[in-house]
Amino acid sequence: MHIRHNTSDSATLVGLDHRDALTFGSMADATTYVRQNADAPWNKFSPYDYWRRNYYELQAEDQEIIRRVSHFFIRAFAGRPPARRGIDVGSGTNLYPALLMLPWTERILLTDFSVSNVAWLRLHLAEDSPGWTWRPFWHELQAADGYSQIGEPRKLLREACVSEPGYAGVEQGSVFSLPSARWDLGTMFFVAESITEDPAEFRAALARFVGALRPGAPFAAAFMAGSHGYPVAGTRFPALPISDGDVRLHFTQLGASELSVELLQTEHRVRDGYEGMIVATGFIRDR
Repeated sequence: MHIRHNTSDSATLVGLDHRDALTFGSMADATTYVRQNADAPWNKFSPYDYWRRNYYELQAEDQEIIRRVSHFFIRAFAGRPPARRGIDVGSGTNLYPALLMLPWTERILLTDFSVSNVAWLRLHLAEDSPGWTWRPFWHELQAADGYSQIGEPRKLLREACVSEPGYAGVEQGSVFSLPSARWDLGTMFFVAESITEDPAEFRAALARFVGALRPGAPFAAAFMAGSHGYPVAGTRFPALPISDGDVRLHFTQLGASELSVELLQTEHRVRDGYEGMIVATGFIRDR
């Protein structure tokens, strides 16, 4: 799983002041070559290999993420109407963040920078074969408040992702180019730390995610802790070895409220080469 995550972005960062970059104690000294987002061949990213390694079977760490994030969304939407629009940033070949949002928003936008990942998302949203890959993931949710009222999650997800350009559907796009204050609910799983080795780009990705959400919007984000990169179909992609403390500091400085950041300690891991998974939830403060 780092292999987790995916996407984004050979776009050039514009207007990022590197004086704003936070210091990572675990990073090498300044003379070490740092692989940036634009250095990775994202359009050669193999969605099938990524899916096979990560989501062919439900993993214990995903079960725990699903449990924590679904409980947060249930609490967040208690006594308030569903969001009008939600966004999952850097979806890759992972549909369970969208399933987590399904009871709580009318429309959903799935975004990814990799053209091959976007094609995979469109194909898997449209397919209607009897064996639904995401059934085991939905099984973790189906008895919970809000989720239990959804009789046909695959159909509802397809309807929630009907194209509304720039707002809902499946679109190719960069995390670094997200518009401001457009969505009322957001998820970003295994993206910001898995597209670069540069701490400044990591923080910029978090900032654009937070900035894309409206004040008061609930959000959930997941990260690989301590990852130094990951292979996909023989190609190695960059990652930044972050900690739960890094995630907490960044979201706090970006103004998240009611913030919860937890490092999961599940016994079984997806692969070698990382220290655990981090789950962050909270709300976007008024700006």
